[in-house]
Amino acid sequence: MSRRLLLPLIAAFATAVGCFNSHNPGYFPYELPGGPIQQTHAKPRFGFFRDFDPKAAKLNVTPTDATAPLGSQIVLVATVCDKDGNPRRSRRVEWVLEGPGNIIEVDEAGFYAGRGYKVDNKFGVTYTGYLPHCITRGNDDPKDDVDIAPGQTFCVVSSAVPGESTITAYAPGVFNWERGRVITRIVWGDGRFGFPPPAVVRYGTETTLSTSLAQVPQDGPNPPIYRVRYKVLDGAGAPAVLAPVGATGTSLSQAGIGAKEAEEPLDATTAAVVRLVQTSPQAGKTRVAVEVVKAADNGIGPGTVVSRRETVIEWAAPTMRLDMTAPASAGPNASVPVVVTLANAGLVDARESTVRVTLSDGATLDRSDPPPVRQENDALIFNLPAVPSKQEQALTLQVHPAKLGSFTVKADASTADGLQGHKEATTRIENGRLVVVVEGPSAALLGEKAPLRVAVTNAGATSATNVKVSATLDAALQYGSGKNPVELAAGTIAPGQTQVVELPVSAKAAGHYGVKATATADGNITAASEPFAFDYRRAELQATVDGPKLAYLGQDFAWSIVVSNNGDGPISNVLIRATLPAEVKLKDAGDARIGSGPLEWRLDSLKAGEQKTLKVTVDAVKFGDKATLAVLATADAGGSDAAPVGDPLQAKFESSVAIIGTPALTAELVAPMGFLSVGKNAVFQVRVKNSGTLPARNIDVSAAIPAELKLVRATGAANADGRTDASGNVTFPTLDQLNPGATATFTIEVQAIQTGDARMQTQVKATSLTAPLKEEQAVRVVGK
Repeated sequence: MSRRLLLPLIAAFATAVGCFNSHNPGYFPYELPGGPIQQTHAKPRFGFFRDFDPKAAKLNVTPTDATAPLGSQIVLVATVCDKDGNPRRSRRVEWVLEGPGNIIEVDEAGFYAGRGYKVDNKFGVTYTGYLPHCITRGNDDPKDDVDIAPGQTFCVVSSAVPGESTITAYAPGVFNWERGRVITRIVWGDGRFGFPPPAVVRYGTETTLSTSLAQVPQDGPNPPIYRVRYKVLDGAGAPAVLAPVGATGTSLSQAGIGAKEAEEPLDATTAAVVRLVQTSPQAGKTRVAVEVVKAADNGIGPGTVVSRRETVIEWAAPTMRLDMTAPASAGPNASVPVVVTLANAGLVDARESTVRVTLSDGATLDRSDPPPVRQENDALIFNLPAVPSKQEQALTLQVHPAKLGSFTVKADASTADGLQGHKEATTRIENGRLVVVVEGPSAALLGEKAPLRVAVTNAGATSATNVKVSATLDAALQYGSGKNPVELAAGTIAPGQTQVVELPVSAKAAGHYGVKATATADGNITAASEPFAFDYRRAELQATVDGPKLAYLGQDFAWSIVVSNNGDGPISNVLIRATLPAEVKLKDAGDARIGSGPLEWRLDSLKAGEQKTLKVTVDAVKFGDKATLAVLATADAGGSDAAPVGDPLQAKFESSVAIIGTPALTAELVAPMGFLSVGKNAVFQVRVKNSGTLPARNIDVSAAIPAELKLVRATGAANADGRTDASGNVTFPTLDQLNPGATATFTIEVQAIQTGDARMQTQVKATSLTAPLKEEQAVRVVGK
């Protein structure tokens, strides 16, 4: 074997090893060529501004963010995927590191001179691999191994200096700039410290910054001494100063006690807390640097910074939007619903508001929620409570029109924050209008009733009352009562709604027949349908559908369609069509032809007495009292090798299912963070959420108070106080109903009375639950 053929085989063998560390293949195996790595260009010569690699669609990197101890090594894994999410091999990835730390190692898999390489400690190049391999970190512990799959590559970074490293991974083959660049941030430092998180605060006020020691250091017999240094870096148009917790007032700069830098001691029991006070109300952001300084063992010198972090406080104001919804048209005999909404799109809560509502053209207010507090001339005055951030307050009105025509509702709102808004809406008042349509099959089998229906739609703006339908049948057709015309009642039909009355008829003989219907309502409203014509045929073909009568929203269920030949001879050219209701979505229909219309199956023939079963699997996607699958089967009399005999055969069937929802309750017990000192108060919260599709009813919440705590106050979801027993346990009043998507919060305020692990236990019961929901959370109670 020549050396030229031997080299690729040796390289393939070295690459196929299941688990190895990256290495320079210039010294093993020695048959492979050594020498310096050749740096290559990222893009082809003529493809710099073109999509030269269409199969590379997106770059993924894990992890995207991390916190790591100083000196540890983080392995970043990159995957280049196509548009379907499949990893692509031999795709270039470049790594750029900014900030503290260095690139320790990159993926150097391969044996060509242009394989992966480091340019320096801040930049490296790798290529996604063809075969899987594993990074073992050079030890015998499999827990810290990192598997690299085909289509992936890696980069290893580390830092001995605290701070935040930013690593940008770049895939040149991905044409879309947003999908081909991923930024990862790694914070290096001592993980024993808890730093103040970013926060949003109302401008012109203040907030507190707290740094805690989450884990007592084991640095020798004498615990180290720490101090936390806070520095205001910039204000971004919103200046702020630091002040001790004991200082009062917010105009600290004038009093001379505000500063851009502050230090507080830190130990295992006391957090380092300062106040950040905005000296004047301005929207913007304030960056604060936080450094933990460890004192020298001999107590001399400035100490050593062992961990640092940066946090951002955003000073924000509420932003209010006034909206109004009202129907474009309505009837003269009913109240018109009008909803006025105040929406707070800001990051902080908005204060109370006053809304002035005026009605035109003699319209009057029937009722409202909340009711008006007073009336000033022609304006109704309403007071609305504060609107939390990203939430809204609604004012619901029921307005009675005075006459036909139009009336206008105007709303003016002003808040305690000085925000104002104006909205108005006009509703047209008019009489009702009916549309009548006769529906049914194009053909029916002689001997069965044709399921005709008369659909009456109210196309007007007001309810149609005392609706009656009169249907005139051809002489050969017969309704059950034997009367012709047939009189049927449709009751009251709301605007935009359709009422369907069943009109099953039978025929004395085969033929072509017609039906016409007329609808009337109070107020001299009348409408007539177009004539409806259909055929009655003699047939031996039968179709039936078997399916559930009840299904739950979001669940799968199946219909079985059975097509049978009940005649004495064969039939051919069988076509089965199934029309799905709007309440379901198709998942599987076997070998059916699926298009924009009904599902279709074709059978060459059915022998006498033979039947075929077809299965349709669907997903229930909408509520419905009657989701109906309609099946129509047609065939020719006679075998497939002979001409059809007589009229075509036809059979149809419908199967209806009621699609309903169900409540789904979850419970969460939220405990106070950190330690709790004896004599201090703390708050537990029980949050009960209904994630289902129906309201949950009769919700009972109770809590067992541990011996280390004493109940101070318990407030239910409707601000109702909880009841306590002799042991100090609390039971909240029953919550009658919790709507889908809603959350009810129960608050338990306690006081720490003795040290130990205080374990709060809660229990939630409801009509829809087969077993109570139990939660337990603990808080550590320490001495003063």
